[in-house]
Amino acid sequence: MKHTIAKLFLITLLVSCSSPKKDMQVTVEVKNLKKGTLYLERVQDSVLVAVDSIFLGREKAVVLQADLDHPELFYILLDRNQTNDIDNRIPFFGHAGEISIQTTLDDYVTKAEVSGSPTQEIYNAYLRVIRQFNNEELDLLAAYLQAQISQNADSLTLVKQQTASLSKRKILFTVNFAVNNANSVVAPYLALSELPKVSKSLLDTIAASMSDDVANSRYGMFLTDFLSELEN
Repeated sequence: MKHTIAKLFLITLLVSCSSPKKDMQVTVEVKNLKKGTLYLERVQDSVLVAVDSIFLGREKAVVLQADLDHPELFYILLDRNQTNDIDNRIPFFGHAGEISIQTTLDDYVTKAEVSGSPTQEIYNAYLRVIRQFNNEELDLLAAYLQAQISQNADSLTLVKQQTASLSKRKILFTVNFAVNNANSVVAPYLALSELPKVSKSLLDTIAASMSDDVANSRYGMFLTDFLSELEN
């Protein structure tokens, strides 16, 4: 009996050792999650595709894996098999190596903390400033509605001017941020996701600043193709 158990243990050990680690290992811990399935997703041909998954029967940390050539956007989907599952995808920039994501069941997306991804840190720095711009936009919207209610033409004109100015500052900040981080895939990602409707010259500026490695990344090549389409 002891020999049988020893053999089974050895077989299990050999199987686990023979399964090579992929480029990225994502350790996910969801506090208070008792049951559900976690999926690691990425976009392939404009469709979200699960590249790894694991079922949880109790609260514990799990590891999801994927191969990647360059950093790119991934998602951790939580499926609890409930019809009211909303806000159940955590976006993050995948990176070769070990990444940790910690969150809670009640605030699955908003409380998610991602560590171990340098690309995500750069993107977080961008988001912190963009949130300030977004808050200013909300304040201006409130001021615009109030000016409409009071039928104050001068206030309406002023708010419109301030809104246009804020929009320009937001665009220029994004362009400058991308250029200053030209060694990161965040640069072409921002050009594609935040600036697709700006003048081509601004997008050309970002593309020209990209390092060779970034230019050959998924988002770098997407940006190059997008600019080629604009020329046609």
